[in-house]
Amino acid sequence: MVRLWLVLAVAAVAFTVYAAIDCATMPRERIRSLRRGWWILLVIVLPVLGGLLWFVLGRAPATPGPTPRYRGPEDDPDFLGGPRAPGSPRTGTDQDDATLRDLEDRLRERDERDDGSTADR
Repeated sequence: MVRLWLVLAVAAVAFTVYAAIDCATMPRERIRSLRRGWWILLVIVLPVLGGLLWFVLGRAPATPGPTPRYRGPEDDPDFLGGPRAPGSPRTGTDQDDATLRDLEDRLRERDERDDGSTADR
């Protein structure tokens, strides 16, 4: 019987601490009925009942934000590799391709220069 009371006491303390931390870190827009300080005081003074009141009456439900819709590769024009419109902005892939071409040109020029200097020796 003592073990049961000990487990219940630990559970009540853990629930109260969780409710107090949740109340303290909740954005202001999601707190209903009372101000944050009053809710924290209520949760601490009435340990289990205050936590239950906080979760039932104090927390406003989270409003779901716009979730980005998954776009498969067939929906992505960059993946298909079609021609880019003249006025459209460059993407990261276009910039990467341009950088890679520039590096390849530099290496090719350096190799040609090195080949010419070794043939002179």
